[in-house]
Amino acid sequence: MNHDSGFEKFLTTLCCVVLALVLAALLMVSHIQQKKTTKELETKATQAMMQDGNNTYETTVVSGSSASDSAAPEETDSTATSSSSSSSSVSAVSATSVSSSSASDTKNEKTSYTAISIRGDSYMEDDADKANGYPAKLQALLQAAGSDMTVEDDTWDMAGTLSQMSLAGIDQQTVQNYINNHTQNGLTDSYDTIVRADLSEYLKDRDDKSYLPVLTMGYHGGWGNDLNELIEQEKAVLATYENGTRDYLVLGSYPSGWTDHSAYDTAMTQAFGNHYISLNSTVTASMMTNDGRQQIAQTIFNKLKELGYIS
Repeated sequence: MNHDSGFEKFLTTLCCVVLALVLAALLMVSHIQQKKTTKELETKATQAMMQDGNNTYETTVVSGSSASDSAAPEETDSTATSSSSSSSSVSAVSATSVSSSSASDTKNEKTSYTAISIRGDSYMEDDADKANGYPAKLQALLQAAGSDMTVEDDTWDMAGTLSQMSLAGIDQQTVQNYINNHTQNGLTDSYDTIVRADLSEYLKDRDDKSYLPVLTMGYHGGWGNDLNELIEQEKAVLATYENGTRDYLVLGSYPSGWTDHSAYDTAMTQAFGNHYISLNSTVTASMMTNDGRQQIAQTIFNKLKELGYIS
């Protein structure tokens, strides 16, 4: 009896050991499977994050949105917002820099001119030798300086601004409007009320529109003693040139009856800035003399160098 009882105890113990081993084996298998499953989940999660990151980058490149824009609202914090703002600010600054650079380049661009067109008073008679005119003298100065620029002489003696406008091809209705206003205001000076009768003899097709314009209009009148009108008329002639609103010279000489020289120069400087030259301040000899015209040529030459139109 005691023998049987001992055998039963042995079997019970053996069963317990076997069960314990089986349970341990099951637990181990379960642990291994759990680690495997966890690893697979981690791998999938990593792949998903990588894919999500790729999608965000592509969105940023295509649409220009910041990465934080793709996050859910509850995930967006102040740091992300600050980063987004900084990114936008950098982009804005870069765009501004490019824009400013382009504007600066445009501003600094200077057309290279091969010829100069001079219109206005000739300060010599129409039948005088053109070689003694200040355009021809300017041409000599340019050649002596090694410049290839040519000078076209479109000056006209004893011609007021209305005649000069007509010679430049300004439509006759515009010119007539000035004449009508002058007449209504009681002006009787012929320069203010007529265009030279021999206009057709000097009128020609404009071949100088791409040239650098130099104007010497106003000495003989035609602008009704109104400086605003003179400036308006000069700007109208400049506008007939391709770059006449940007590149030009305006030379002023007071009419004999004009006494307020300061007002004249002030108005011209305000209208044309550094492109304006007061001939009365730079020419000491009579402009109707050979020396005077030489000084006019030298004045133009100096200003061309100053403004960089010639080196």
